Amino acid sequence: MLSERLTTILPDLSFEEALEITKIHSIAGELERGKGLVMVRPFRRPHHTSSQVAMIGGGRVPKPGEVSLAHFGILFLDELPEFKKSTLEVLRGPLEDRTVTISRADGTVTYPSNFMLMASMNPCPCGYYGTDDKRCKCSEQAISKYIGKISRATFR
Repeated sequence: MLSERLTTILPDLSFEEALEITKIHSIAGELERGKGLVMVRPFRRPHHTSSQVAMIGGGRVPKPGEVSLAHFGILFLDELPEFKKSTLEVLRGPLEDRTVTISRADGTVTYPSNFMLMASMNPCPCGYYGTDDKRCKCSEQAISKYIGKISRATFR
């Protein structure tokens, strides 16, 4: 719940930012009918089963993915270790370059992807390691494997 409120404390969108966000959402087919400019910062929360294409964008006719739909807003990854490592790895480029380029046989398209990445995870698979509420039932090996899914190299 706290992560969803972060957009409310960020600065208001400028007209240029709102126009850019609206264009991206229009290309993706995500504009609500009868609405004008998108005037609130995006908050995107893709499911941990999301594919690389869903995250980055693509398709036969390349559409924006979550990283572009979160442009000037928040991309929130809940249960970070549950995402496939390959899906997390494709976030590197957009985080560094603030754009994503999709190439197909018919041509290449570049979409903006200037977003703030937020993530959450439990301390272990069962979620109770280190809490007083309930006793953790995870083995040291299970905890190590769970935390090991997030490499230091992923988000430098």
